[in-house]
Amino acid sequence: MRSRLVIGLLVALACTVPLTACSAAEGLARDALRSGGSSGSETAVCPSDEAPAPEAANPNPTPDLTPAPTLDPAVASQVRTALRQVRALPAVAEATQTTTNTPSSAPDPTCSTRWVTSNHFASRFTVTMDAGATPAQAGAVPTTMATELAWTGVSLTLTVPADEGHIASTVHYDGTFDQQIPTSTSTVVAQGLATLAATPHVTGLEASIPYTMRVDYGSLVIGVDSEDQGVLDRVRAVIDATAFADTTLHGSFGNGAKP
Repeated sequence: MRSRLVIGLLVALACTVPLTACSAAEGLARDALRSGGSSGSETAVCPSDEAPAPEAANPNPTPDLTPAPTLDPAVASQVRTALRQVRALPAVAEATQTTTNTPSSAPDPTCSTRWVTSNHFASRFTVTMDAGATPAQAGAVPTTMATELAWTGVSLTLTVPADEGHIASTVHYDGTFDQQIPTSTSTVVAQGLATLAATPHVTGLEASIPYTMRVDYGSLVIGVDSEDQGVLDRVRAVIDATAFADTTLHGSFGNGAKP
């Protein structure tokens, strides 16, 4: 029976971009988007008649000529530049980026008959390294992104494929890209994953780094192909020698025993 070690899942916050600023660090008056609808300002007149919810309005509406909300041009430029810089890094096999918008509507708290629409933008980078990429090369990806971006609505999924002597490993950086990520920090995370990926009996490896960049507040999930306590102890000893040493251990093994 395959056992699994589940290492602390304490924080997993995904930062979206609402009608107002997601992060003060962005410093953008347009707050990462332009919306063609009303923002419900205090000077607007509150309708006297009860207004239906957006989905309950005219079933055969006239075409909406309001421009669709778009990502702020300055932020969109940051995203494009970051992707171009990542693709140019050594040992990057593939890098893609997708930006999505999830609109939501709710009653205006200052006017019960007026509805306000917010647009929640998020951009996800997916990067695959060469199988033989070094920890320094893998660590350069989040550090490079952080030098170009100033937006918390960005996440990164970074994978080093399996190769002779090590299994595949994946790390998720969630909403961290409104701050600097020192090369020393990103490299030590990549080094820890590389060490665990080459550890005997480890069969699966995935880590998440939260927006705080606190590794111990993130998560690490390891698959282990043995229930032998000696094997599990040796794997835990390897964890304790990496950047994930202080991550809280909780959950259960495949046989139901508590760690």
